[in-house]
Order: sequence, then C-alpha cells, then structure tokens
Amino acid sequence: MSSLPSTSAARSRSVARRAGAAVATAAVALAVVPGVAAADPESAEAAAPVAAPRGAIAVVEGATQFTVTPQALKRLQRHDLRLVRLDAKGQTREAVPAGVPLRLDVTSGVVTNVDGRIGSRMLYEDRGLAVVNTKTRQVARLAEFESDLTHNAVLATVNQSDTIAIGRAPSQRITRETLNVADRQVQLASPVRLSARAAERLNRTTGTDAFERGEILARVTSQFNLDEEQDVPDALCLDKDLNSVDTSQSTRQEAQERPGRAVDEIATEENLRKAFPHAAG
Repeated sequence: MSSLPSTSAARSRSVARRAGAAVATAAVALAVVPGVAAADPESAEAAAPVAAPRGAIAVVEGATQFTVTPQALKRLQRHDLRLVRLDAKGQTREAVPAGVPLRLDVTSGVVTNVDGRIGSRMLYEDRGLAVVNTKTRQVARLAEFESDLTHNAVLATVNQSDTIAIGRAPSQRITRETLNVADRQVQLASPVRLSARAAERLNRTTGTDAFERGEILARVTSQFNLDEEQDVPDALCLDKDLNSVDTSQSTRQEAQERPGRAVDEIATEENLRKAFPHAAG
C-alpha cells in the first residue's frame, strides 16, 4: 500500500498539549457561570451555551466506533474519492467498506455531568482516516481524533493542521440507557453530521465538491468504562437511588441546595488529573 508522511512524531509531541487542553476545558468550566458558552474550536458554529459541569469521573478504558454511512461512501465514489484507514505511522491501509466501523480506543478521558447531560472530552489512539482523490492523488488525512462530549462534537486535525469539529451529534442525556451504574459504563450512540467548516476544508483539500454541510457522515457508538475507585452517582453528583438515575439529575437548583460544593470541586480536580496523567507541563 502507499504511504503518507508519518504523523507519529507530531502526534507524540501533541498528546501532552491536547491532554492539558482537555483538563483546562473541563476544569475551567467548573468555575464559569451557568449559561455561558465554553470555548469551541469552531466558533462560527459554536454550540448552544452549556451549564457548568457538576462532578467528574475518569474513564479507565473505552472505545468509539465510527461507521461511515453507505450514502456517504457512494457520494465519495461519485467524486472519485476513496476512504482508507491510517495506521499510527500515517500509512494508508485497507479501504473502508460500507458497514465496517473504524474503532478508536480511548487513551485518556473523563465524563462529567453537564446539567443532566454527558459532558467533557475523550482522546483517542494514533489512528485515523484518509480521503484520497484517486485521480489527482490529493489527500485529506484525518487524525488526532477527539470527542468533545460537552459540545457534542467529533474533533480531528486535517493534514496536521488545526483541530476542527469534523461533525456534530445530538446531545446525550444521563439516563439508564446511557449510564449503567452497576457496570460502571457510559454507552452512547448517535449520527454525526458534517460541519460547515469540515465540509469546506475537505472539499478544498481533495479538490472536489463532494462534502456537504449537514449530511450524516457516520454513525458512532461509544462505550466508556469508569474508574472503579469512585462511586459513580457520587462522582457525577447524581441521586444515590440507582433506580431513578434518569429522573434525579443534578439541576442547578439542587446544586445550589447541595452542601459541600468545595469538596465536590476538589474531588473533580483529582479525577481530571487521574484521567489525563500526561497533561503536566
């Protein structure tokens, strides 16, 4: 198979920087006034303002699977584009067939409770996707994937450039379906729609007009296993009654009435440091 310039060195240099940014994003959000929008890498398509997170718990392992839709693959084929996998060294591998997902394992992550919704960020292993123009050999390489759960975005770099929101997914509420307290797992599933900035960047990079804002690019499923040393409801500021997780969200009123806020924030900071151990420096 052909190869592209290696991204391993650039990736290794950026891991600590990205982990630090993820910690800062979650930690700073603890102090912001509810309703104020957090920083977003794609300000032109900023998500709606979000409440400040209440609590956090580290993700010890997990994965997200990206399944490109058959419709998206057919659109690419009509424009002489081929979607292939990238390994950790930046080498192109096999083509991505319809219905076969790209699995990315979590390297660092933390889950927060954002006004009753799943929030915060996940960083993934050194793999990705490349969109290859089979006629001109122009290539758009998508790497350094992240999930910004607070803003419902899938992030990636395009040809080692700045990180952008490749697509957006519906917000996920904390319910018995998304949070399994007994198994200490978060399970999410949703479509991802291509963002305007990503469509423009991919079209420009591949020399086509194949990508359209708002089209469903892929369907994603995620499973995140949570830190076994933490009590899940307590860490996420949820009611202790495990049978009512879906109806006992940590609302702003409950947060104001709940004592021990300073203790909760200290615990949250400790969980963030545990989730992103390479963020220092």
